[in-house]
Amino acid sequence: MRRYCKMVGNAGEEFAAKILEDEGYMILERNYRTRIGEIDIIAARDGVVHFIEVKTRTSDEYGYPADAVTEEKQNTIRRSAEIYMARRRLMWRAYSIDVAEVTFNLIEDCV
Repeated sequence: MRRYCKMVGNAGEEFAAKILEDEGYMILERNYRTRIGEIDIIAARDGVVHFIEVKTRTSDEYGYPADAVTEEKQNTIRRSAEIYMARRRLMWRAYSIDVAEVTFNLIEDCV
C-alpha cells in the first residue's frame, strides 16, 4: 500500500509540474529539501517565486487534498521557503506559498 501511495504522489507531482509549465511557470526546483522539510515544487512566473505543496488523492472520501496541508505543514513550507530565498539571495523577491490539488480517478481491473 505504501508503494502504491508513493506512486500516486509521484504521478500527482509530475502532473502538477506539467500543468504549471503549460501555464508559463518556470520550474526552478523539485523536491527541495532543507533541514526543516521539503518543498515539492519551486516555480517562478511574473517575478514571483511560488513554493508549491502538491497533494494528490484518488478520491475525496477523506476531504479535499488541500485539507491535508495543516498549519504545521504551512509553517514548515514557509520556513523552508525562507531558507531557499536566503540561500539564493532572493529575499527581495515576492513569493507565494501555494497548494496544487490533484485528484485521480483510478480505474481498477481494466483490460
